[in-house]
Amino acid sequence: MALSAPSPVPPGLGDFYREHLLKLLRWVDSWPPDLCPADLRAYVRDFHRLSLAAQRLWARLLLRKGPRFIVSELAYEEVGDPAGPVLALLLGGFLSLEYAVPARLALLPRATLLTLCETLNLPRPRDQRRPALEATLAAAAPALLARSLLPLTVRRERFRATQRLGFAYFGETEGDLSALVVSALQQRRFAQAPRGAPWPSRAAFEAALALHEAADGSWSPELRIPEAAALRRQLFCALAWPGLRPRDEARRGRGLWRLARHARAAGEGSFALRVLGALPPAVEGLASLRWLNETGAREQEAWRLGALNATPEGGVARYDYGRGRCRPAPKLQTMRARLALPPGRQPGRVEGAALRHLGAFRGWHWENRFPAWVLYLSAADLIFAPSPGAFTHPQQTAPHDLFTVDFYSARAEALEARCAALGSGAFGLEAAQGLWHRFGGYANALVPRQLPSSALWLAMGALAQTPERWAALVAWLLRAPLRCRRGFPDLTLLSKDGELSFVEVKGPGDQLRREQREWLTLLPRWGFSATCLALEAACDAG
Repeated sequence: MALSAPSPVPPGLGDFYREHLLKLLRWVDSWPPDLCPADLRAYVRDFHRLSLAAQRLWARLLLRKGPRFIVSELAYEEVGDPAGPVLALLLGGFLSLEYAVPARLALLPRATLLTLCETLNLPRPRDQRRPALEATLAAAAPALLARSLLPLTVRRERFRATQRLGFAYFGETEGDLSALVVSALQQRRFAQAPRGAPWPSRAAFEAALALHEAADGSWSPELRIPEAAALRRQLFCALAWPGLRPRDEARRGRGLWRLARHARAAGEGSFALRVLGALPPAVEGLASLRWLNETGAREQEAWRLGALNATPEGGVARYDYGRGRCRPAPKLQTMRARLALPPGRQPGRVEGAALRHLGAFRGWHWENRFPAWVLYLSAADLIFAPSPGAFTHPQQTAPHDLFTVDFYSARAEALEARCAALGSGAFGLEAAQGLWHRFGGYANALVPRQLPSSALWLAMGALAQTPERWAALVAWLLRAPLRCRRGFPDLTLLSKDGELSFVEVKGPGDQLRREQREWLTLLPRWGFSATCLALEAACDAG
C-alpha cells in the first residue's frame, strides 16, 4: 500500500506539517508486509482515507500539548472551518468527544471560569484560584450540561499507535513529529536515510520498544518507596534481557543502574546486587564496584562485574576492597595559585579566573569540546561510513555503536590506516578542512552544529605541526569515542611558538576524577604539556 502524492494546496495555505507526517508514514509503509505491525498499517490506511483538511488538522494536533482540545480553537489557516475535519477525525477514530466536566473545565481560562460562576449564580469561593473554581463548577455539572455552557471538546485518540509510529521512525521513544518538524526548520542533514524496516522481524521491533519503555520507566521516583517491590521486579524482568543493538544495550544498562539505586534507597541491598549483576559489559566498571563496596558486598558477590579497569599504562588496576579504592595513581604535575574568585557558582567562574591568571598568548575554555572537534575533523568520513547495522533510521546522529566497545573492532582496518596517515603527515590540515566541507552540515552526536570558530582552526593548525601527537590523540579517541566526552582538561592554551598545552582547573575543595587523571597522564606522554592548576580563594570579589 503506498500513499498518494501530496494533494494540491489552495493558494495562500500551507501544507508544511502534513507533508512531514506523510514522510513519516511513508517510512513505515515501506516495510515489508510481514514485518510491519498491524496497528501501524491500520494507522497509515485510516489516515490515507481522511480528507485533506482532516489530515492537516491531525498533523497540527500531533504538535500540540495535551490530549484534549476545544473545537472552536482548532481553526488554522490551512484547515479553515474545523467542524468538517473534526467530524471526519471523529468518524475515523482519531478523535472522540470529551464528556467529563472536570477535564473540559481544565481547558478554560480563569476568567471564563469566573464568568460561568456568575452565570449560574454560584457563590464565589474565598480562594479564587483555579483548583477552587474548578471544584465549585464541577459540583454544578448538571446545570452546566443542561444549559450547554461548556464548549465542545474532543480528545485525541490512538495515542499508543502514534507513540509506536514515532518509535518505528526514530528508533527511540523521545522522537515524534515535532522532532521531524524542528529538524526541517533547522535544515538539519543526516548521514543516511535507508529504506525498509530497521528490525529483522516484527518480534524484534516489539522487543526493542518494550526495552525502551522499561528503561524510561526506571526514571520514576516512585520506585524508591519500599511498597514498590513488585514493580521493581517487573521492571527488572523487562530490563534483564539483552538488547538488540549496542544503543539498546546502553539504554538497558542505564535503566538497570537507576533501578539498582532505587532498590538500594528502598533498603533492598541484595536485590540491588542482583540488578547490578545483569549490567551489560559496556556499563560495568569501577563505579559499580565502588558502589558494591559501599553497600558492604563481598568480592564473591560481585563476581559478575569483574573488578577490572584499564589504565593508560595498559595494565590493570584492581579494586582494593580493604581500602575501598583503587591502587594509588601516579602523582601529577600540579600548580597552585591564590586568586580572588568571583562569588557564586556560575559556569566558567573558576576557569575564567585561571585563564586570566595564566596570561597565555592564546587560551580558550573548551573542555571536552576540543577532543570532540579533533575526532570529528579527523575521521568524520569513517564515523559515517556505511556499516552493517550501524545506520537504521532516517534521523540518526551517529552509528549505533559509536559509544560502545565494538566501534573500533568493526572498523579496525580503516581506523588504523587513518591513524597512520595522521602520523606520517599524509592527512593534514587541508584534509581536515575537506572533511568539514563534506560532513560539516550533518547532525551528529559529537560536536555542535555551529561552524568551527577561527580559534579552533588556529588550534588545529598548531596540532597539525606535530603529526605524531595528532595521531596519538586521535588513536586514543577512536578506540573509545566516549573518551572525548569525559575528563579532558578545561583550558586549551597556545604559545607564541605554536605549542599546544592543556590545564585542568580545580577550584577550592575540588578533586581530580579518574578520567581527568587519565588525560593528565596521557597528554605528557604524547608530547603535550598538561598540568593541574589548583586555585585557592584569597577573598571574594566585590
